[in-house]
Amino acid sequence: MRFMIDWDDIRFFLAVARRGSITAAARDLGVNHSTVSRRIAAFEDSLGVRLFDRLATGYALTPAGQEMVPSAQRMEEEALGLDRRLYGRDTELSGLLRVTTAGTFVNPFLMEQVGRFLVEYPGIDIEMVVSSDLANLHAREVDVAIRATMNPPETLVGRRIGRLTATLYARSDFVAPGEPGAANSAGAPDVIAYLEGARDYTTASWFRDTYPTARVRLRLNNIEAAYEAILAGVGIGMLPCHMGDIDPRLRRLPPYHLEPVFDLWLLTHADLRRTAKVRAFINFMANAIMPHKDLIEGHRPPQFTSGDRLAMSSSYVAASVREDAST
Repeated sequence: MRFMIDWDDIRFFLAVARRGSITAAARDLGVNHSTVSRRIAAFEDSLGVRLFDRLATGYALTPAGQEMVPSAQRMEEEALGLDRRLYGRDTELSGLLRVTTAGTFVNPFLMEQVGRFLVEYPGIDIEMVVSSDLANLHAREVDVAIRATMNPPETLVGRRIGRLTATLYARSDFVAPGEPGAANSAGAPDVIAYLEGARDYTTASWFRDTYPTARVRLRLNNIEAAYEAILAGVGIGMLPCHMGDIDPRLRRLPPYHLEPVFDLWLLTHADLRRTAKVRAFINFMANAIMPHKDLIEGHRPPQFTSGDRLAMSSSYVAASVREDAST
C-alpha cells in the first residue's frame, strides 16, 4: 500500500528542523514536549529513514532530513496559501481579527483608536499580539500588522501612515545647558543610548556639539526600557515622538533635532486584503491616525519661552475625527 504523507507530520518536522530543539518546537506548535518527540519518531518510522540525529545540544538534521526540507517548505507554503485564500473570501464583518504591533505603539493614542473600532464594529473581536515579527503574517497567525519598516516584504500589502521620527527627551524637571536656570552640572548629563551602534545618536555631530562632555551611563536594546529609564531620571535619551510628545512627564531637549527612523505601515498578506474585517480595520485605523501625522512625524516644534520651561502644542484631541471605514 502506498504511503501518504500527513501534512501535520510536515508541520512537526519543519518546527523541529527550524528550532533544532523538541522543547522550542513544542512551544511554537502549542503542544507538549512528548507529543513532538512521539510525532517525529512515528514519522521517521513511517518513512523508514532517520531525519534527525539526537545530540546533547539538540536535534540536528541528517542528510535525508536536509534533503526533505525544501519539499516540506513548498508543501507548507501551498497549505498556508490555500488557507489564506479561503479566509480572504470572508465577507462578514464579524469574528476574530488578529492584530500584531510592536510594544512602542501600545500607547493611549493607539488603544483609543482600537477601542473606537470595537464600538463601531460590535461583531468583531480583536486579539492583539505585541511582537516585532512579520513572519506571523505569512503563517496567518495574525491578520494585520502595525509595523515600522522601510521595506515591507513584497508579499504584504497595506497603507503607509507616515514617517516615524525621534528626538531627544528628558524628564520634565531636567534643565538643559543654555536654558534659564541651568546649572553647570547640566553641561554633562548622563545619557541613555541604544545597543544598536548604527543608530546610536550619541555619535551624531549635532549631539556632540550640544553635549560635548555627556557620558553614556546606560545602554539598552529596547525602546520601552529606555522610555522607563528616562522617566525614572536615569538620563536623557532618544525616543519616538509619538511616545515622548504625549507624556507630560517628558520634554524635548535642544537642539530639537528630528531623526527620521522608519515608515509606519498597516500591513496584511496580499491574500487577505479583501477580507471584510481586515479591510475595515485597515481603513478605520488609517483614517483615525492620518489626521495626527504630526504626532508620528514630530511636527510639534517646542517654543522657547522666557520662563524656565518649554511650551509644546498638541494636535491630538480625542474624538476629533470621524472615521469612514468605507474608503
